[in-house]
Amino acid sequence: MLWSTIAEAVLLGAALAMDAAAASAALAAAGRWTFNYRKMLLTAAFFGGFQFLMPLIGFYGSSFAGDLVSSFGKYLAGSLLIAVGGKMFFDGKNEKTKRFSLQQLTVLAFATSLDALLVGVSFQFQHRSNILPDSLIIGAVTFAIAIAACALGRWSGKLLGKNCVWPAALVLIMLGLKVIISN
Repeated sequence: MLWSTIAEAVLLGAALAMDAAAASAALAAAGRWTFNYRKMLLTAAFFGGFQFLMPLIGFYGSSFAGDLVSSFGKYLAGSLLIAVGGKMFFDGKNEKTKRFSLQQLTVLAFATSLDALLVGVSFQFQHRSNILPDSLIIGAVTFAIAIAACALGRWSGKLLGKNCVWPAALVLIMLGLKVIISN
C-alpha cells in the first residue's frame, strides 16, 4: 500500500469517525462515574469494529443493496440516532439511563457506520480489488478517535454532573437530524 493511499484511508477514517466520536462522548458523559476504562475500550471496539466491517459489507454486498442503502440509509441512521437520543432525553432523571447497555451501543455503532457502508459501495464502483487494508485503517482510526471521545465525554460528564444527560441526548438528536437533512 502506498503512503498516499494510507494517508487517504486515515483521512477517510477520521471523517467517518466523527459521528462515532460524538456518540462515544455522549455515552461517556451520560455514564460519567460508571464509565470506566473497560467500557471505554468496549465502546471504541464496537465503533471501530462496525466502521471496519461496514465498508466490507458495502463492497461485497453492493450488487443487491447499494441502491437501497444509498436511498434509505441516511433516514435509517438518523432515525436510530434520534430514537436513542430521545430515549436518553426522556429518561434523563432515571438512573437506568446511566447504565451501560450493549443494545444501545450496538444501535449507535450501526447507525454511525452506515456512511462507511456507502464507502464500501463506492469502492466497488471504483473497481478496487482489495479494500481490506482500507477497512482496517478506517476501523483503527475510529477506535482511536472513539477512545479519545470517551475520555473527553467522561471528563465533561463529571464536570457538568447529573445535568449532562440532557446535553448528551441532544447531541445524539442533533446528529440524527444532521444525517437526515444532509445530502
